[in-house]
Amino acid sequence: MLNYYDILNVSSQATSNDIKKAYKSLALQYHPDKNAGNKNSEEAFKLINEAYQVLSDNEQRRRHDLHLDYASRKSQIYYSSPKPKHQEKSVYDRYGRYNWKNAPQYKTAPVYKIDKNYYRNVSISFIVIIIFSALALGISKFNEHLNKQEEQRREAEFNRLLTITQETYDRGEFKIALLQVQALIDQYPMEYRFGEKKDHLVKKLNKKAITEYQQKAYSSAVGNLEILKDFQKPVRISNWKLMADCYLKLHDYQKAARTYEFLLERDDQNIELMLRVAELYEELGDKEKVKDYYNEARYTFKKLQEYSYGSAYEFVIDPKEVPESYYNMFKSRAVLMMEDKDFMETIKDCNWGIFLRPERSELYVLRAEARYQLNQINRACNDLKRAKERGYNLRDLKFSIQCGEIE
Repeated sequence: MLNYYDILNVSSQATSNDIKKAYKSLALQYHPDKNAGNKNSEEAFKLINEAYQVLSDNEQRRRHDLHLDYASRKSQIYYSSPKPKHQEKSVYDRYGRYNWKNAPQYKTAPVYKIDKNYYRNVSISFIVIIIFSALALGISKFNEHLNKQEEQRREAEFNRLLTITQETYDRGEFKIALLQVQALIDQYPMEYRFGEKKDHLVKKLNKKAITEYQQKAYSSAVGNLEILKDFQKPVRISNWKLMADCYLKLHDYQKAARTYEFLLERDDQNIELMLRVAELYEELGDKEKVKDYYNEARYTFKKLQEYSYGSAYEFVIDPKEVPESYYNMFKSRAVLMMEDKDFMETIKDCNWGIFLRPERSELYVLRAEARYQLNQINRACNDLKRAKERGYNLRDLKFSIQCGEIE
């Protein structure tokens, strides 16, 4: 059995903050963005996520601790070494020696006579023994028969309940079927078949949701995924992603954003998810949320680069290896900062975007406008000159500036 405490390298007495801190450290170390193409790191990252999902939930952690305690006790029972037996050399080692000289001396020993009374007593004793033995055997057989009948009755009742659950599921009432089987598990916790039935129905419904998604039946797929969310513990990360994508296809950006935010709680170093959520809130017109997620993505990007390459990462990283989405992040944030008239932040984001994609003209133009607003005319003109060299038409400028040498 997996010990999630060992995976996160914390003790079983660790607090929630200790667990979260250990998770963040390990997630940062094994993150796929940092270990591209490394299957071992990818598997380790999945295990770390799984361990954090269980240990961060109080109920799941309690169950995990019970399983660990049971496994520990079981191993002690089966694998503890037996104590060596005392080696007895003779009967005297067990009972000791007796001094027969001190034994009492009897003048006359009792005399037993074999007569009619003796045979009568023996016969009566023998008959009584037979009667009690027969009575005990009869009671035992009768109880065995009653137990067998009760077992058959319970077996028939359990089969009937399982049949009702299956029929409910077959009618398409998936949530009711799962609620029925969960109630049976709660009522008969020692009956393993109900747990197996629940697992079977959950897997079947999961497969159905995936098939519906592939067939572009997004509304039905997301409905079934919402049902699974209440019965699949823990819910698979792939199911959360599938649910968010269904909401996107249905243009329900609010629910899609909330689903991605739930994923971010379990993978708070995933810059792609942050950018996806920012784009969704941009569709919803929530400017403050957009700004928050772009700020978080920018901070995480720099933290990951510093962790990978050190404090001088700007001189080490290869811009060509940086994903296009990161460039779009700096570009979008620069536009937001420009709208808020935060010209210094606009210039910083433009600097990063130009560093990542120096062949493009758009951020040169945006930086020129920010510098113009800060009265840095010469620098603004230099940026416009570079933009023109990269194919930008100066007639498209949204602000007026006099740069005679480039006009």
